[in-house]
Amino acid sequence: MRPLSNETWARSYRYVRIAMVALLVGLGVSVIYQTGEQGWHLLSSVSAYYYTPAQSLFVGSLIGLGAFMIALRGTTDPEDVLLNLGGMFAAVVAIVPTARDKDFRTAVRLCDVATDKLPDGVDCLSVRSLEAAARANVENNMFALLVLGGLGILATLAIVVKEGRHGRSTWLGMLVALLVYGSALGSFVAAEDRFIDYAHYVAALGLFACILAVVVINARRHQRERAPAGEQSTAALPRNRYSIIALVLIGATAVLLVLWLTGVVTLFWLEIIVAGLFAVFWTVQTFEQTPAETRPVTAPGDGQRAPA
Repeated sequence: MRPLSNETWARSYRYVRIAMVALLVGLGVSVIYQTGEQGWHLLSSVSAYYYTPAQSLFVGSLIGLGAFMIALRGTTDPEDVLLNLGGMFAAVVAIVPTARDKDFRTAVRLCDVATDKLPDGVDCLSVRSLEAAARANVENNMFALLVLGGLGILATLAIVVKEGRHGRSTWLGMLVALLVYGSALGSFVAAEDRFIDYAHYVAALGLFACILAVVVINARRHQRERAPAGEQSTAALPRNRYSIIALVLIGATAVLLVLWLTGVVTLFWLEIIVAGLFAVFWTVQTFEQTPAETRPVTAPGDGQRAPA
């Protein structure tokens, strides 16, 4: 069979990266549509839409995003490690939902001691059914994810050994991935209730940290590349696209975090703006790294890095 051309590899790689942005856009459209269906009342967070008709796209988008982040090679070894970790966190965010709102949690506690319909109109049968369904989803999906994750780590280890990659960053990345995987496995098996209560928030924080670090790493990379020879350590941060995105992301996060902690805005706005800025960063990087389909590209598996 005739081997694929460089143009085919370049186009395929670019389309996969664009598909990641499309997943985020699709999730945003689903959230906006559902918000309109409920009288334009925003929920407290994007994650809260798990409990609405937007659930399928919420879960599917994050699972797809996580898979792509793990599969695609970063432009540098640190970025590659962060993308792998971010992909792991994204899958957990999708599978383990955030806790329901305060009213629902209160109803669950009251229904634990109630035998019939409560005076305030809460139907304990419905409440218990929703709680049981969410728990069953987490148990089933996390079991599958842990099995798949274990197989993925073993496959990655085999590939690393076969290709003879013995660099420090490679093994450091493997170690961090094993620690994250081991922590998830241990906490899920030993303390399932606490895992269901807190895993979403830990994973969401980890995903955000990975996204922020990837953007900052790219800004610093451009700083070194554009600085004159011998001045890389002292050159001022240039106004390249990545540094602008990094500064906006850090500034917006700081402001929105303060506003959220003081009750001025909900977590929804922090999540949606971070996701939007990541989509902008990913689009910029995609077209910078693969500017033309005719650019020479080494097919994955040839022992060299494909464009990222």
